[in-house]
Amino acid sequence: MGNITSLFMRQNLSTMPDTLTNKKWVLVEYPEGKFNASRDAKLVEETIDLSTVSDDMVVVKIKALSVDAFIRTMLDDTKNVAHGTAGLGSTIPALGYGKVIKGNKKFKEGAMVTGLLGASTYSVISSVGLTPTMTLPRSKPTASLSLLGISGIAAYVGMFISPSKCPRKGETVVVSAAAGAVGCIAAQMAKLCGARVIGVAGGAKKQRFLLDELKLDGAIDYKSTKKSIGEQLDESCPNGIDFFFDNVGGDLLDEVLQRINLHSRLVICGAVSQYDSGNINNKSLIKGPSHYIKLAETSSTISGFNMMHYTSSFLGAFRYLAWHYYRGNIVCPEHIENGISSFGHCLEMLFAGGHCGRLVVDLEAMN
Repeated sequence: MGNITSLFMRQNLSTMPDTLTNKKWVLVEYPEGKFNASRDAKLVEETIDLSTVSDDMVVVKIKALSVDAFIRTMLDDTKNVAHGTAGLGSTIPALGYGKVIKGNKKFKEGAMVTGLLGASTYSVISSVGLTPTMTLPRSKPTASLSLLGISGIAAYVGMFISPSKCPRKGETVVVSAAAGAVGCIAAQMAKLCGARVIGVAGGAKKQRFLLDELKLDGAIDYKSTKKSIGEQLDESCPNGIDFFFDNVGGDLLDEVLQRINLHSRLVICGAVSQYDSGNINNKSLIKGPSHYIKLAETSSTISGFNMMHYTSSFLGAFRYLAWHYYRGNIVCPEHIENGISSFGHCLEMLFAGGHCGRLVVDLEAMN
């Protein structure tokens, strides 16, 4: 039996090609304002010579990529403090998972791994930057990029670890970008705490999603031409705001600050309103809160977090998320586009607000 197995393995390895054709999105121009795929990026082909891959690297055939807001912060000529910068000619960064096809001592061939693989069909990457893909029985593999991955963990840290107190029963919670991957999970967590939850998103489609699918208590349309955000907040939060989970920043943060209650907690997860303009990497252009003095007047707190500083909480987050995933208490819809060629369009779509939940590029579909 052992001889048969060895023979099979030798035959299997012999079918491995010496080279691979890789398709990848590279940055060709630093975006001026909004990212434009046809101007700022290019889909190119390259040949990967497997014989030149060093022992500390692995080759991953990518199965799916997550399209995240942080990618935009890495596309400017000024280095982002938290995420770094891609640099011209570099592969555009993207989280994803895939199958190891050339391994080493840490990850053998056939292992499923997750990491910052890049917007490409194959990735040659150090095994130091990879983790085993987290999956659960009966869960979709792409859940490792959303509810059971970065999105769920970020929501958990922002709701339960970073603030001085998590949302309480009867409190009013506002979540910005509530139709996005992190925001929709955070909003459902607040509901599970017994809070009254108001989501902020843009457009009628997303309002229906927040109210009909997530069962939130209210929805604010920041794109509304009939009522201002402030007017909508006054209507939806007549007794003020106790907890704010912010993914947006900018004007919305200022509007919320003017309506916070005594001992409110504000948590900064992101600031997408500053990302696509490129302002996030030019501190002199970032729009900060002009009503910050309300924090002192109400003895409230504002905290920010980088989830990678809370790795000790990841296991607890995964347990919590798995518990509610199996019970159907928390969902994260997926908008899936097919093929590596769609990645550039998807990054544009992310900031245009053209999807709900997690935006995923499926590379197992035809490229």
